[in-house]
Amino acid sequence: MLAHREICRSSQVDVFTDRLNSLFYPAQRVRTRTPRPDLSESLLRAARLDHVTVAFVRFGTEAMLDAGALGAYHVNVPLSGRVASACGPRESVATPARGAVFTPREHAALPSWDADASQICIKIEKSALEAELEALLGHPIGGDVRFELAMDLTSPHAQSWLSVLRLILSELDRPSGLLEHSKSHRGYLEKLLISGLLQTQAHDHLDELRRPVPQARPRTVKRVVDLIEADPRANYTVADLARHAGVGARRLQMAFQESLNTSPTGYLRKVKLARARADLLASGETVMSVAYRWGFNHPGRFSAAYRSRYGESPSDTLRRGRFV
Repeated sequence: MLAHREICRSSQVDVFTDRLNSLFYPAQRVRTRTPRPDLSESLLRAARLDHVTVAFVRFGTEAMLDAGALGAYHVNVPLSGRVASACGPRESVATPARGAVFTPREHAALPSWDADASQICIKIEKSALEAELEALLGHPIGGDVRFELAMDLTSPHAQSWLSVLRLILSELDRPSGLLEHSKSHRGYLEKLLISGLLQTQAHDHLDELRRPVPQARPRTVKRVVDLIEADPRANYTVADLARHAGVGARRLQMAFQESLNTSPTGYLRKVKLARARADLLASGETVMSVAYRWGFNHPGRFSAAYRSRYGESPSDTLRRGRFV
């Protein structure tokens, strides 16, 4: 995990703290339970994307952190051990079954980090998360998004969100991959992570996100269809499409379901697959080059989606095209 992103290991407490603070929160204070702690098992690996920072953190000794007001949204996903967590008046104990979500302007602290505890720590820029929520709702919000602190990592919604996190981590482990070289791919995965958090973890706008909304007018659907048909190579999220249509994401999803019996992203996938099929039949290119052109960044998933729609593999279509 983040194997090529090592920042430091087996370091002195002040060195480890400085490196950690350079990635996350400059005012963060770290103390250990013993005057001469053994940090021989300490490890910090991290990567910065455009709006998200993700890190693997292990102290290897009992520690406590006081970060104050974070100024950003933060999620801790424990992999082992227990970490007592506090944000404002709320308290919880993070474990591999329970994460922690922190809001920007409330005092955050980890008063007890067990010696065997390790976590994936995720920092999300305040403006990025709030812009995504506004796109999903279809209107501006006032103030911070106030999340519940404890996050049930065993729920179906959380498992889906964790799969996106694992995808990002695996992409970060791929040297010279798309995540590193494609800004659009990087942005797409970041938005998936942020949007998933907003639709998974309890916060003060979640009820509105899940509330039934009035049907959008057909011209709203047409506006999105026109965008997709004009540029189906782009990896739009639901929030991107809703922002273009000028409505909330839920309203747009309902309109597509009622008008076209599919979701906005389902329609986008259908158009991408149709364009890819046309290229496979008409050109001598490889399956991978065609898949990448139309925004399918995972060959295995492209092949599965293609076979599900057309009843044959992309390579079968390519072979048929060569004999036409």
